[in-house]
Amino acid sequence: MQYQKNVFSGRNAIQDFLNPGNLPPIPLVELPPELNPLAADGVRLQAKMMSLLPLGNVKAAPAYNMIAEAAVRGDLDGVERLIENSSGNTVLSLAIAARHFGVQRTCSYVPAEISWNKLLMLLFFGIEPIVNREPPAPEDNDPRTGVYKARKAGEEADTLNPGQYENPDNPGAHEKWTGPQIWDQTDGKISVFCAGLGTCGTLIGTATALKKMNPNLPVVGALRAPDRYVPGVRTEKLLNVVEFDWRAHVDHMEPVDTEVSYRLSMDMCRLGLMAGPSAGLALAGAINFLTAMKEQSRLDEFRNEDGEVLCVFPCPDGPLPYLDEYAKYVDRSHFPKIQNEEFLLNKPS
Repeated sequence: MQYQKNVFSGRNAIQDFLNPGNLPPIPLVELPPELNPLAADGVRLQAKMMSLLPLGNVKAAPAYNMIAEAAVRGDLDGVERLIENSSGNTVLSLAIAARHFGVQRTCSYVPAEISWNKLLMLLFFGIEPIVNREPPAPEDNDPRTGVYKARKAGEEADTLNPGQYENPDNPGAHEKWTGPQIWDQTDGKISVFCAGLGTCGTLIGTATALKKMNPNLPVVGALRAPDRYVPGVRTEKLLNVVEFDWRAHVDHMEPVDTEVSYRLSMDMCRLGLMAGPSAGLALAGAINFLTAMKEQSRLDEFRNEDGEVLCVFPCPDGPLPYLDEYAKYVDRSHFPKIQNEEFLLNKPS
C-alpha cells in the first residue's frame, strides 16, 4: 500500500526505491509508422522502456535481485568487495545496490577498448576499473577473459563475484518482473519478443515468463554481426563466455550491423524515446525478422486474436553514455549542419 502513490520514505527509502517490485510497471510504448516499416501489414512494434528504471538502465533489475538474494542467502556476510566483469550498466547498478546492503567497495574488469566516457562514468560512481586485454574469440572458461578473472577473484574470503553470466538471479529478475509486466500490458496478445543478446539475462528471464503463458511464442535474439560493435551486446563468438544456455531460449537469431543500431537509436530519441544503441539493435532485429517472414508469406502465422502482429522489444538504456559514438558510426547526412562552425573554440581535432 505504501508505494501506491510512488512515494518512498524512511531510513530505507532508496533501497525500497531500487526494488523493482515496489515500482509501477515500466512503460510499454508503441512506435509510430515512421519508425515501423511494417505498420501497413498490421505489425505493431512496442518498446519496453527499461531505461526508465531508477538507475536508468535495464541492469538495475537483475543487479538488485542478485544482491538482495545474495543477502538473503547470507552470501554477503564478511564481504567487503564486489568484483565483476562489466564496463558499464551492470557494475554501476551492482555497486549502488550493494552499498544499501553494506558492501561499499566495487571493482570491475573492463576491456582495453572501453571508451573514455564510460571509464569516467565508472569513476564517477566510485567503481574501481581493472583494464583487461580481452581475447578476440574467447574459448569456454578462457583464463584471459575478465569473466574468468572476476570469478577467480570472487573466491577470496572477503570478495564476492555476483557472476552475471551464470547467476540465475540475473534472468530471475526478468522472469519475476519484466515478463509478467509485458504479458499484462499486452493483455496476453504479444506475438513476438525480440531482445539483444549480451549477458542474455533479459532475454532468458523474460522469455521464460512469457512462454509459461504461451509456449509457442517466438523469441528472436538480436546480436552483433561478426566484427561489428554495439555496446552491451555480443557477437556469436563472444557469447562463448556466457554460461547460461541461451540457445535453448532463442527460436530465431538476427545479426545486426553497427550503423543501423545507432541510426535507429537516434531516430527513436528524436521522437522522444530515449533509447541507446542496443535498443536500436533490438528494433533492427525485430524488423529484419518480421520482414523476412513477410517475404516468405509467413507473417499471418504470427497474428494474434485481433489479427495483428504485436512485437515487443526492450530498450536497455538511453543514448547519453554513447553520445560521442553516434557521429562515428552514423553517416554525416543524418546530422544537421553547424552554422558558423569556424567560430567554435573547443572543436575536437
